[in-house]
Amino acid sequence: MDLKDRFPNELWLEVFARLPPAARRSLSSTHRLFYDLARPLGFIEFTFYSYPYGFRPVKAQLDDALERLHFWTSPRIAPHVRLCTMSQKMHLWQTLMPSRADDENALMSAFFERLPHLNGLGRLSVNEVRFTQAGIVNLCKLPALTHVEFLRCTVATQEPIDPSATLRVSSFTTRYDYYTNDFWIPLLSRDTLQELNLYNYLGFAKSDVQPFPNVHTLKMDDFPLMVHDTVAIFSKFPNLHIFLSTYRGVLRGLTTVEESTIFPVLRNYTGPYQNLHIFVQRPTLTHITLDADYDGFPFSDFVTELQGIVALPNIVSLGVRFAISAQAAFGKTEIDTLFTLFPNLVELQLTLVAMDEGDGFTPQATSFLKMFASNPLLPGTLQSLSLEWDFFSFQYASDDFPMSTDPAAPDHADTLDFAVLRAELMTKCPALTYIFLDGYYFLFLWWKTSSRSVWEASAHTFNDADVIRAQKMKWEKSIG
Repeated sequence: MDLKDRFPNELWLEVFARLPPAARRSLSSTHRLFYDLARPLGFIEFTFYSYPYGFRPVKAQLDDALERLHFWTSPRIAPHVRLCTMSQKMHLWQTLMPSRADDENALMSAFFERLPHLNGLGRLSVNEVRFTQAGIVNLCKLPALTHVEFLRCTVATQEPIDPSATLRVSSFTTRYDYYTNDFWIPLLSRDTLQELNLYNYLGFAKSDVQPFPNVHTLKMDDFPLMVHDTVAIFSKFPNLHIFLSTYRGVLRGLTTVEESTIFPVLRNYTGPYQNLHIFVQRPTLTHITLDADYDGFPFSDFVTELQGIVALPNIVSLGVRFAISAQAAFGKTEIDTLFTLFPNLVELQLTLVAMDEGDGFTPQATSFLKMFASNPLLPGTLQSLSLEWDFFSFQYASDDFPMSTDPAAPDHADTLDFAVLRAELMTKCPALTYIFLDGYYFLFLWWKTSSRSVWEASAHTFNDADVIRAQKMKWEKSIG
């Protein structure tokens, strides 16, 4: 029986797509069917290198680059391309001669001209490219394009923009676009756009910019200095579900009405704790990640920000870093308060950041864990639990004033029995599938994957724990 009859091509493709390029090349030479199936997978990703504007390469090297471009955009190859990455790599060019800054970039012009050949292109990442009218028009015509990322991109001087051009993507990202400003906003389709990652966002504050009703995810850096600009920008996303702020912009001085209009159906908030009071009582909010200072913040500030709220039963996921010290402890009282505030947690990621040095403050992580596991208020709904002690933030906060000593190692008599601790946690939280306990000198990881296999590892020394941390990072990367 033929291989094709025994195994559908679609399943072969699923297998081949997960192989590294070298393995696919080897496999394609073993059977004609494998050649026909695996060979196109070698052309899924096209990396295109241009030279900086204001320079020009020697003719021979430019001809080689144009020949490579024609190969990738040829009728035989172009339909297989799904991802294209464009960037300037000055060191790849043997000789670059200065030219006028406004001279045409022959290679980029050729790319823009041949862009329509990439009719299966789904993702485009562009770095330091000056778009022309032809490039914009051809980009907007790509039928399969869904994700674009523009880094440090500009627009050719005095280039008119075709008013009919529409960029029908679902995800749009800009980074360091100092010069394009709000150029892309009129091109974005309100029907298809779902995710925005903005670096330059002030263009959305303009009154003539209509709302984007289908955007469900918004990621911003900092907020505008003017509060009314922030409110105007946020009002353009009335159905936003996920909001991420990578810096620590704080919204103050808003009226109660203004606060109530910001993301009224928000589900997932990632940002500084100082804005939490605005979103925390949204009935739709279920996930909170407080991306505050790397050093964390005192638990008392967190409670104060909640402004007297007794309980938030709708929150199922919480990620937070609390600063602990001799003056700002985190013990039974704080644990009780935390579990009272969030009685229905499914996921908890709690990091305690040690802010004192040496013998002046030695957190007893082992004692804390025993107290934590035996707490009667521990949510029985927990499925994922991560508890970490971070001693590095203080230790390496300053090159001029490094921490003089490591935290004291626990006494041998205080060594944790991880099997007993896991059993106690599982008794209170039978749905647990993930436990991660990292106390610097010890580490415990218990992970039941979706396939029901279990990965378990433990360590009672710093070096052994560091090995497991590295393994954990590799495994998380491998499973996406």
